[in-house]
Amino acid sequence: MASYHRVLEVFDRSVQDKTLECAYDLDPWDILIDDERWTGKIRLFGFVDIFFLICYSGEERFEKGIIIYKDNDSVRIILERARKNTTEYVVNRDALENEEIPKSYFSFEDDKGGLNYQILGLGHPIGLSTNYDPGSLKQYKIKIRRSDDLVTRKRMQRGLKQHTLIDLMLDVVRLGIITSAELISKVVTMTVAGSATDDLARKYLQVLSGGQPGTPGLSRDRM
Repeated sequence: MASYHRVLEVFDRSVQDKTLECAYDLDPWDILIDDERWTGKIRLFGFVDIFFLICYSGEERFEKGIIIYKDNDSVRIILERARKNTTEYVVNRDALENEEIPKSYFSFEDDKGGLNYQILGLGHPIGLSTNYDPGSLKQYKIKIRRSDDLVTRKRMQRGLKQHTLIDLMLDVVRLGIITSAELISKVVTMTVAGSATDDLARKYLQVLSGGQPGTPGLSRDRM
C-alpha cells in the first residue's frame, strides 16, 4: 500500500495544509469507531471542515481509514447528489418539526464524566480511489478519549468539532484566504444567498456520475 500522504492528496489535503488543525497518533484503546476497536497505529488528521482517521503501519504505510464531513451544507449537497434521504441523517431531530431550526448532520459532545469525545457524523472509507459508491456513505459513531495535555486537547477539539460562524470568520482571517475587510461582504453573501455552498463542497469529495450511467459516484474531481 501507499503512504497515507498519497491518500490525503486524493482529497486535496496534506500535512502542510493551512486548514490542518491537528495531526495526532491515538492509542487503539483510546478510540472506538461504531463500537469497534481498530488494531495497529491510528492517526487523527483534523481539518477545518473534515477529519480523517487513518490506520497505518511502519512509518506511514496506509492500511485503512475513514473521512468524516463536518460542514452541514456540504453534507446536504453530497447526500442530495447521492440521491439519499437527507432527513435520515439529521442529528437534531427537532429540526425536522421546526423549519426555523437549522438541520445538522454532525454532532460533537464532550462527555466529561466518561472522559470521552463523542462524535456522530457522515463519512465513508477512504483509499487511493477518486471515485466512491454512494452506498459507502454512512453515519459513524466515534468515541475518542480526551488527552491529558491541555494544548493537545484544544487542538484536537478544533480538529474534531464543527466550526461555528464565528470560528469560520476567524479561520478565514487566520488562514489568509481573504482580508478582514473583504470578510464582511463574503459572510453576507454566504448567509443571505448561500452562493458559496457549492464552491465549498467542491473543495473535497463530491457525488458525481463516475460509475454506471445514471448512477452517481463519490469523487473529488471538479465539475
